[in-house]
Amino acid sequence: MGQQKSLLKNSLFNVIKTFTSIVFPIVTFAFASRVLGETGIGKVSFVKSIVSYFVMLAMLGMNYYGTREAAKLREDAAALGKFAREMLIINGCATFVSCMLALLCYFLIPRIYGYGSIFLISALAIPLQGLGMEWLYQAVEEYRYIAIRSVLFQVIGLAGLFAFVRDADDVVPYTVVLLVAGSGSYILNFVNARKYISFRRCGPYRFKQHIKPLIWLFAMALSIELYTILDSTMLGFIKGDAAVGRYTAAVKINKTVNSLITSFGVVLIPRLSYYIGKKKDDQVRDLVNKTYNYMFMLSIPAAVGLFVLSDEIMLLFSGRGFASAAVTMRILTPIVVIIPFSVITNLQIFIPMAREKLILQSTLAGAVINFTLNQLLIPHYAENGAAVATVVAEAAVTVICFVNIGRFYSRKAIFAKYYQYWVASMPIPIIAAVCRLLPVGRWVGMAIVVVLSVVVYFGMLALMKNSCLIDAGRSIKKEFKH
Repeated sequence: MGQQKSLLKNSLFNVIKTFTSIVFPIVTFAFASRVLGETGIGKVSFVKSIVSYFVMLAMLGMNYYGTREAAKLREDAAALGKFAREMLIINGCATFVSCMLALLCYFLIPRIYGYGSIFLISALAIPLQGLGMEWLYQAVEEYRYIAIRSVLFQVIGLAGLFAFVRDADDVVPYTVVLLVAGSGSYILNFVNARKYISFRRCGPYRFKQHIKPLIWLFAMALSIELYTILDSTMLGFIKGDAAVGRYTAAVKINKTVNSLITSFGVVLIPRLSYYIGKKKDDQVRDLVNKTYNYMFMLSIPAAVGLFVLSDEIMLLFSGRGFASAAVTMRILTPIVVIIPFSVITNLQIFIPMAREKLILQSTLAGAVINFTLNQLLIPHYAENGAAVATVVAEAAVTVICFVNIGRFYSRKAIFAKYYQYWVASMPIPIIAAVCRLLPVGRWVGMAIVVVLSVVVYFGMLALMKNSCLIDAGRSIKKEFKH
């Protein structure tokens, strides 16, 4: 499939894609929350949480499995094409079953039927995801194409938002905008796939070899979905749309920051799969250690900053109607450090290693804890109870990941520079407290806090001669020279 692409370039393109995927939800949410209010936002978020289960069933863990296996075949066009056709057929069958089940639930469950066109429009994401073949583009490391395509559809979605969402009754147009921005590009993916594979039948198909790993990965995806989406679903059923709206506002910023941080590691799956297939153990070990350190370097100051600026951030991005959600957001800030560690361990290291059982072990524990705590806490504490349940569940997953990763790599090497990131983050609350005394507006003050915190943080890492920062600087300098 051509010359191996630069990991830094892949990471940068993936960060661009993730950044637009973050900016779009933040901008759309900031605009829509003021127009639709907490109930309107809650309706869409609740329906999306339900549809996500059917999307997961349609995909059967295909994104993980497809990326891993296709990366091993990317230098053999014929084998890659045959594998892709097998995946499409399996995916097509699963998508059909999932669509039928979604329609059945729509007609049989009064609460879901009550959402009408909001549910039916959101459910179009099920077949679109099946057509998307996102795993193929990740396997051949076409992050430039993914980034450009994503930006294009985010811009289309943003234009649609400003054009059609104008008052509190425009929940359906808002649902359409989210569908186009989130899933519209999958049609383009399917058309563009002919550049990499042929859809002509070639030799007998062998589906059996894929079934077992797909079942494991589906079980893993289900358990992940349960402890990451279940809080919104249960909150909606127990406390209603307004509580979901407040919770969505609180979790939005934290989880979008998580997405940006973990986007640096997504490009690892095809590269690690390639190295593992070629038995290049030294490169694998070096890549794993660097990835953890980059993640620590970004996630720790981000968590501290979000905790300190929760009130300002909530007012800026959601408006005064969501001011009470700042408490929920503050409760959730630990996940900014916790989630990237578990995501990198489970999805970006264990999947290329074909260690699905270890992933299932931690994610099932998270699902059970999340469900149990949601049942106990949501009836009394609503969105704050859901936030506590999420933090505890994510912490349990991370602890198990911490234990499991030690079976393959040195935890001492991974955490060697960990303390430096906490030490460099300590001035952030002091900077925030001082800046609040300045005779400037709230938003100007917040901007000053962010800029000063970034300068002080990386300045302290430079003084401590942090190897991760030095390596990043060298890589960026090398790419610009090239």
